[in-house]
Amino acid sequence: MSIRYKLKLLLLILFISAIGNTIFIFILEDQEEDKLDWVIHTHMVLTQSEKLHSSMIDAETGQRGYLLTKDTTYLEPYYLGLTSSQQNLKTLMQLTSDNPGQQERLDAIKNMMVKKFDELSKTISLMKTSSDQARNEALQIVKEDIGKKYMDAIRDELLEFNSIEQVLLEERKGDFRESRAYITTIVGAEIIFFITMALVTWIFIRDKLFSPLEKLLETTSKVERGEKQQISDVLPDDEMGYLLSRFYQMSEKIHSRTEELSYAASHDHLTGLRNRSNLKRVIDESLVNITSDGQKVAVLFLDLNKFKQLNDTLGHDAGDAVLIETANRLKDSVRLDDDVFRLGGDEFVIVAKYLSELSEVKKLVSKIANKFSSTYIFQGESLDISISIGVAIAPENTMYSVELLKFADIAMYMAKADKETSFKFYEKSMLTPAIDSHH
Repeated sequence: MSIRYKLKLLLLILFISAIGNTIFIFILEDQEEDKLDWVIHTHMVLTQSEKLHSSMIDAETGQRGYLLTKDTTYLEPYYLGLTSSQQNLKTLMQLTSDNPGQQERLDAIKNMMVKKFDELSKTISLMKTSSDQARNEALQIVKEDIGKKYMDAIRDELLEFNSIEQVLLEERKGDFRESRAYITTIVGAEIIFFITMALVTWIFIRDKLFSPLEKLLETTSKVERGEKQQISDVLPDDEMGYLLSRFYQMSEKIHSRTEELSYAASHDHLTGLRNRSNLKRVIDESLVNITSDGQKVAVLFLDLNKFKQLNDTLGHDAGDAVLIETANRLKDSVRLDDDVFRLGGDEFVIVAKYLSELSEVKKLVSKIANKFSSTYIFQGESLDISISIGVAIAPENTMYSVELLKFADIAMYMAKADKETSFKFYEKSMLTPAIDSHH
């Protein structure tokens, strides 16, 4: 086989490999985006489930307030909770339409919701009458705890529903990570392959073409000018370098895209903070690292005050700007080892690790409070950003991540209710049935 045909064959192999690699990488990238879409979809299902539970509580809270005070303003959250619950359930049905098991569970929840709302409607109708007997009957229905049984059953069904979705979430996140690792391995193998082919091509061209050409040029030079010509002027370094450069650019693009997808799955798109997807894991790992020398872990649950009012008054652009400013102030307040999360809406969580003394927690809380003492200027208008903070500490309060979050949430709720302070440390006395059911 002549040198010409060998060279054509080698170049053809390189060309086909480059095209095949490009197509293969784009196929893998498309599959990876599909897996990420499923991860995001499962997050949406869990978020919608939380909204459903919250709207049910809002409706019940409005009913209780009206029965106790006869104040018709309590009917507004009741009707809003009723409408929101129905809409949230409808959205959940649509999101889980591909899962027959979850659809059956939602059907059961729907039936219990009907009974629950019938009970709420009946008590409100009785209370609206002028008859004392009817009003007493409404209060008696509440005392019989029939509605509470419905709510407990709905809550249990939602817990089971969320447990199944959490399992699906972990499976889909595992698929996403596996796909990402697979792409990384393929890219590495392809880098080695292309470097090898480039070396083979370079050696072939050097030995078969340029070595004889160099000798010819040396002879010509001696005859014409008596000096040696630089063979580097005609070596195909630029062409080979270009090919490898393009391949490396493509590989770097895939790696960059993979990192972006991973970041999007675990971070809040608005503030750049980590989202709730790995909050429990971070707390669990922090608790494992607690030693017997008095080390502590603190979980701070933070909520913006009057955020909904700000959103309704100034619009979502202002609300988004306030959330971003809040995230920046929180990041400026914490230490390097601390983690800041945005759970969604106007809720944030800080996990403070490697604490030796309770005073360090108080110092951190004070630093955060001071950060929010200054106003925020949005489009020329001064806005006061105030927060309520609840703090739970391990091992004093508990050694379980779920309870730490719950206790910090309860403490935050108490701080929001107390007009004299912006933060509260969790105490056992806070764990009353009313607060516990609210959360």
